[in-house]
Amino acid sequence: MPDSPGDNLKVSSAVLTQTLNELEGHLQTMERAYTESEDISGQVSQSMVSAAGTKFVAKIENWQRGYRSVMAEYKDLLEAVGVTSRVMTDTAGEAESNMDLWSGDVYDILGK
Repeated sequence: MPDSPGDNLKVSSAVLTQTLNELEGHLQTMERAYTESEDISGQVSQSMVSAAGTKFVAKIENWQRGYRSVMAEYKDLLEAVGVTSRVMTDTAGEAESNMDLWSGDVYDILGK
């Protein structure tokens, strides 16, 4: 259990970092699938000159557009998390330094 507000922020930051690391693993898997989809699309385009081949390639391209959209959102998320992380770190530091000022009875201090 965290002892101070700054500790709570550090725990939240650690959980966020772990979540992002897990998400990064999933995205790496998607990236490999994207590369494979490009290869498959090229092979199908060259070998299946038919309506079925065209439809299949269109489905691959649709998936690829979705992938690019997810990656753009992920980059936005990383940027936002970076800003949030800096704010949390600054806030944790402020909370720790301000806690030093709170020595004594809280009700006594607030009553002054």
